[in-house]
Amino acid sequence: MEMISRINIELAAWTLGLILLAFLDPHAGLPSFCIFKAAGLEGCPGCGLGRAVSHLLHGEWQESWESHRLAAPALLMLLLRIGKLGRDQYLTLRYE
Repeated sequence: MEMISRINIELAAWTLGLILLAFLDPHAGLPSFCIFKAAGLEGCPGCGLGRAVSHLLHGEWQESWESHRLAAPALLMLLLRIGKLGRDQYLTLRYE
């Protein structure tokens, strides 16, 4: 139980998020967590990013580009962040 409490929450959240986007069908309509949409506002700059990343993870490059043009850089940054957090987590657990 002690090891579970030492797992980095950010690492788990980003990893789980990407796994979910990889398994969800981007054509079926993904759940929205956008506070702008919930407030009834239009024009959120982040809307479509999750769908676009999901398209990328399914190899649908054109659909991804049309959903959000920053999907590829966002995915790259997330993968780099997950790699760094994973490395830090490994070193922390290894040397304790």
